Amino acid sequence: MRRPVKADLIPWLARALSSSPHYALQRSIHSVRARMRGERDLVLVFVNPRDPSGLPLLQALLELQERFRVRFQLHTVWQQDDEIFPEPALWHDWAQQDAIKLAKLYNLTPPCRPTPPSKTELMSAKTRLLNTEKADEGLSTATQILQDLWSSNAPSEPTLEPSDHHNQSLLENENLLRRLGHYQGSMTCYLGEWFWGVDRLDHLERSLTDQGLKRDTAPAITYTRTWADLTKDAIRLPDHPPESDTALEIFFSIRSPYSYLGLERAIQLAEAWNIPLHLRPVLPMVMRGLSVPDAKKWYIFRDTKREANKLGIPYGFVADPLGPGVERCYALFEYARSLGRGIEYMRTYARAVNAEGIRSETDEGLKLIAERSGLEWHKAKALLDDQSWRDWAEVNLQAMYNCGLWGVPSFRYGEVTCWGQDRLWVIENEIRNKSAQH
Repeated sequence: MRRPVKADLIPWLARALSSSPHYALQRSIHSVRARMRGERDLVLVFVNPRDPSGLPLLQALLELQERFRVRFQLHTVWQQDDEIFPEPALWHDWAQQDAIKLAKLYNLTPPCRPTPPSKTELMSAKTRLLNTEKADEGLSTATQILQDLWSSNAPSEPTLEPSDHHNQSLLENENLLRRLGHYQGSMTCYLGEWFWGVDRLDHLERSLTDQGLKRDTAPAITYTRTWADLTKDAIRLPDHPPESDTALEIFFSIRSPYSYLGLERAIQLAEAWNIPLHLRPVLPMVMRGLSVPDAKKWYIFRDTKREANKLGIPYGFVADPLGPGVERCYALFEYARSLGRGIEYMRTYARAVNAEGIRSETDEGLKLIAERSGLEWHKAKALLDDQSWRDWAEVNLQAMYNCGLWGVPSFRYGEVTCWGQDRLWVIENEIRNKSAQH
């Protein structure tokens, strides 16, 4: 019998680390520590004035203060590492438009400034934020600072140069951010768990509720509209004609766990509105020469697990297909599409490597995936050395860049594009608008 090798054990380790008992143990440890320190009601907030999504986040946190007995401790940060933002120009263009959409969704004040803040304005805002961190009304003051910075009619303020004390405080904040396991602003941290922007505040709301910090008159979980409202208004008559000939395109990487969630939800959306779905795979970042820091990998793994749990999608028994697994997957995609089974093949493959621990770089694992997808293994195996998929993968990558996007999953429906499975509601709004016009 063949002895297990390291690659055989990694999926089981991932499964253990993402299991409910492990998560509950970690949370209990952090909860006990917080109680001992008198910090059960303390949430750390990291905000970067260069990131416009910090404005809707701080506004939402002010609203949470009204519903929960909670303290928010502000920490200003500044660094935006190239490893975290591999396409900084595209990210900056996207970030403000995304923050505007999200703010409008929750009736918050959007960062509608028509031109980006100058370096002087950003540096001055950074100094003001550092000045307000220890103030009693620090959160509301910080919100106003960001609102002024990102407002369409930003007031003229005297320039504030940072002192040595400010620089030291900034360094301490950034060291704390990294020591606690994260790498960017617009983040909150509670009981050892990280929450990105407004999108993950529903998890924070649940944690605060579990800790008994909800005020008696507080309503139910609020920040759910990016996922809970998806497809609820769709027309679900089984024989109704297509709502549109326009296809929903998804730029997808078989290695990306967010792509896995995005594919499952895009299939749900396309089926609910009866529209075509066009899958456009691209090579993973690492296979394109870009690096992904360990802190980012761990955050994505943990975040994907809790999002998958919330959405009812299995995840955690992960057999990373990086390298041969990706190449073999893409080599069979055209064969699957020729049978009209391209979407089903990729969905089966994604489930296998993200939720079933199937090692797709082995013939045994790939045969199982192929046959589950309706492919004939003897035909599929003969195609594994075909490299023609690299041409269409590059075409798909350039098409994604032409949308002003750089990462997966990304989506396009007509002229409307978005990045991330959290933004499929943007696509559905356009589908709904097109449906209303017919």
